[in-house]
Amino acid sequence: MSFGMKKIVAGVAVVAALAGVSTVATTQAASAARITSQTSGYIKDGSQYNGGYRWYDHGKLYTGFRFYMGTYYWFINGVRQNQGWRSAWGMTYYTDNTGRAVQGTYKVGSTVYDFGNNGTFFSRGVVKDAYVNVPGVGWRWVQNGKMFTGFKFYMGTFYWFQNGIRQDNGWRHAWGMTYYTDNQGRAVQGWRNIGGKNYCFGNNGTFFLRNSQPAQPSNPGYDAWENQTPDANGNISGNHGDNGSMLD
Repeated sequence: MSFGMKKIVAGVAVVAALAGVSTVATTQAASAARITSQTSGYIKDGSQYNGGYRWYDHGKLYTGFRFYMGTYYWFINGVRQNQGWRSAWGMTYYTDNTGRAVQGTYKVGSTVYDFGNNGTFFSRGVVKDAYVNVPGVGWRWVQNGKMFTGFKFYMGTFYWFQNGIRQDNGWRHAWGMTYYTDNQGRAVQGWRNIGGKNYCFGNNGTFFLRNSQPAQPSNPGYDAWENQTPDANGNISGNHGDNGSMLD
């Protein structure tokens, strides 16, 4: 390529580049021209955030909460903010990964909070002690904001929870005693056949195991172990007659 031809090609490239810059500048100017002192709302202004949208209030980029499509969103300099704690009107709020203020029970990190259910969205603090449906997690027993492990009395009986999750079918140990929860997670009472063996868990609302491997008495209406004291493992040594006396 001759020197003259190179100059022509270079010149064309410069003109094209300048034309591109001019087009971008014109587009940006046109976008800016649409924003006036009367402009308010979530406007597509060509910004690099959230698909080009920002919130304006009378022509100014807005900072704070705005109610939009059924909930509140938090903006800083017009840009919607996602996950994080927010403070407004003397209250504390939390916005999720889509920028929406949350309500109901909601897990932030490892802690479960209560944000109410009446459309006010502010934090009431951690969940104190309740069986709650945590969004994205499921039903959990929460105590002081944390997933609870142990027994909880609920709807007339005890349930066993592990990291907040109700545990079904299994042996449990608490308060120095042994218990068993059924396929609905409820601590059992009375006589139960577990794994082919009969066990007695009493009938006085205490639910603990009276004997590890008893044979059910001929008079099932009488609890032969009710007034006996178990050892550290919840067991009573020996076999008992229908009247509770020891058998040789």
